[in-house]
Amino acid sequence: MTDTLTASIAVDASAAIAFPGVEVLATAVEVTPEGLAEAADRLWLTQHAQWHGSTRGTIRNHPRVAAYRALAKLIGTDPDKQPPSIQALIDRGLRGKPAGAWPRINPVVDAVNAVAVADLVALGAFDADRITGEVRLTVTQGGEPFLPLGADHPAALDPGRLVLADQARVLSLFAHRDGVHQSITATTTRVLLLGCIVPGITPDSVTAALTHATALLTDTARP
Repeated sequence: MTDTLTASIAVDASAAIAFPGVEVLATAVEVTPEGLAEAADRLWLTQHAQWHGSTRGTIRNHPRVAAYRALAKLIGTDPDKQPPSIQALIDRGLRGKPAGAWPRINPVVDAVNAVAVADLVALGAFDADRITGEVRLTVTQGGEPFLPLGADHPAALDPGRLVLADQARVLSLFAHRDGVHQSITATTTRVLLLGCIVPGITPDSVTAALTHATALLTDTARP
């Protein structure tokens, strides 16, 4: 069962002013887990065939990767030291690695990452049952607690950070690092898929990527 409606995440006025042209589309999906890991691997394999042996310059200069690199600079990160997600996935998992060495986290995340690379659109996935109220794109006031994946303790955020938040907490440093609270686990059954629109990445391309990911997660795109 899938909710095929793709909707725009609310953007606070502060975020719209500070980061013009940045938006998020979202769709809710109920996952069909059987065969998902194998389907994700098949998609990864096609991407390995495309990107294996590519130069770093080829990856960075692709127009869609370049668009997300520009976003990284806009939000204050160095895209060479902290590359956008799709660049990192290609560079670290496909470019110089043998087939099968792509990153594996869990089948849902692996499938979403594979679609992100295939469509060259930055995607995210949250456990929909761990979200409180509506998700919005906003800018921190400063001091908001945030526990990112891989960290042992929460940290207080600086003001002016672009984040995704629900009514209870900051969920993600936008296009940079997700939080622990809503992360996908082996027990996740409902997923909120998120796609990132930035200057150079059209809403239609993001909608297409979300549709692709939805089909893979719900088995309609599996051979």
